Amino acid sequence: MDKNKAVVNFLLTCDYIKNHPSFFNFGQAKADNKQIVTTATDIRVNEPFIDGSIKKRYTFTIIDYKSIAYNAIVLRTVDDVTNPVSENLDNAFEAQQVADWITEQSSLRNYPDFGSDYVIDDMLVVTDQPNMNGIDRAVTPALAKYSISIRIDYIDYSKAIWK
Repeated sequence: MDKNKAVVNFLLTCDYIKNHPSFFNFGQAKADNKQIVTTATDIRVNEPFIDGSIKKRYTFTIIDYKSIAYNAIVLRTVDDVTNPVSENLDNAFEAQQVADWITEQSSLRNYPDFGSDYVIDDMLVVTDQPNMNGIDRAVTPALAKYSISIRIDYIDYSKAIWK
């Protein structure tokens, strides 16, 4: 099973991702575009077991490009401090929705389908909120770049001598 395709198919079940242009490893920096980037995993994570199976890790990052505003945070009314208005604040919340969806899927044990030789043990968002990785000024207008890293730990039974 191609784990990259399995992860992409899984992510496309998330409404927030499937309703925006998404790219794998390379993409166009444009507001609301998503980029799914595979991340190299430390080979020392590969832990062999006596039966020949191996504990492995698949790591990827979702990059979410958002427009940015250079406006100060404002309140809807002077008395309403619970509803600050900011395009940047709203964009961070939108990126957070993907992290929350991944966490929810993990709690339901709803994982990507890596195939019958692989059993996913855990899937988690590495940070509790999206990283703001800076401003991409190579495009006009400039875009904020948010990222969410996800780790999937699984057991590879493809070389196991018994199952």
